[in-house]
Amino acid sequence: MWQPQKVFVAEEVKDHPYTQEILSRLRQPVEIVKELPPLPLLSWAEAISWGKKTLFLTRYSGRFFRPCPGTKAYLCCGYRIFHIGQGCPLDCSYCILQAYFNRPWLTFFVNVLEDGLKELEEALATGRLLRIGTGEFTDSFAFEPFACLNPRLITFFARQDRSVLELKTKTTFIHHLKEISHRRRTILAWSLNAPSLCQTEEKGAPPVTERIKAAEKATRWGYPVAFHFDPLVRFKGWQEEYQQVVDTLFRHIPADNIAWISLGSLRFMPALKEIAWRRFPGTKIFSDEFVLGLDGKKRYFRPLRVELYRFLYQRIRRFSQEVCVYLCMESEEVWQEVFGFTPAALGGLPRMLDKAAQRVCGLA
Repeated sequence: MWQPQKVFVAEEVKDHPYTQEILSRLRQPVEIVKELPPLPLLSWAEAISWGKKTLFLTRYSGRFFRPCPGTKAYLCCGYRIFHIGQGCPLDCSYCILQAYFNRPWLTFFVNVLEDGLKELEEALATGRLLRIGTGEFTDSFAFEPFACLNPRLITFFARQDRSVLELKTKTTFIHHLKEISHRRRTILAWSLNAPSLCQTEEKGAPPVTERIKAAEKATRWGYPVAFHFDPLVRFKGWQEEYQQVVDTLFRHIPADNIAWISLGSLRFMPALKEIAWRRFPGTKIFSDEFVLGLDGKKRYFRPLRVELYRFLYQRIRRFSQEVCVYLCMESEEVWQEVFGFTPAALGGLPRMLDKAAQRVCGLA
């Protein structure tokens, strides 16, 4: 797992107990700074590469708990974010974070245990069914080797019966979660893709077969699991490779332990394309037919997206008719073409996923 080459610590948190705990697990040089870390005189593409080796420990003054920044142009799942930090040490060519943030380093918020958990307590006290995740602006396990936050979050969620935590990752760093009493209130989720894309476009991430093996291990430990085929990418032979992944997935994971499987096609802000080409000159995934979507992102033409979704959906349904499958940020028209129904017929997409969480996680 990732270890930073350089660590910056904001002066206001240098004596914070969690800061000291994290630093005790690191052996890298530490620099105390009054403001943000100094940005080297590099191009933005080079700065991103530098930032992936750099950690900044600081205090977060915003809201830890908030709605997912979806878009009104497409159907949103009603997800809630627990914002533990931002940036990812993995280096995926398609990662939207390369064009999303204007600060390239990885940031972890050390006041998450007091301020962040207080916000969670207030949210859970409402009694509403909430689906909450930490993997929106980072990989949920990016900071684990030195922060060891997830065991605390899992224990926190195990004390209640109305909400579920989803920890989303491409890593296999889960060994420290084996003995935790989770009461199935935490879903361990993996992002999956075609094997050749994992090798060429997801630098630093383990092979897809290793991720599935990690999910199998989590299942043996009693955790519910989930999977995200996002972004689906078109390339020569994509049908065979994605079929292989789906078949391998269901050979290793019981369908009744899968909370949901999401499908999302490659989409990106226009600015990302140039950044990615500078950082990954060998990538070919942006050399296809794209159209500007209603959310300002480039997407495959609708028939191409429908073809991708239908193929994956039909293959999944060969193994299970019950597992919840949904589209991430798509229109009602695409839902109808792929599934033959829209979420509105089932009470809406958030309701679909709430019911899946109740069924698989045993929520009240």
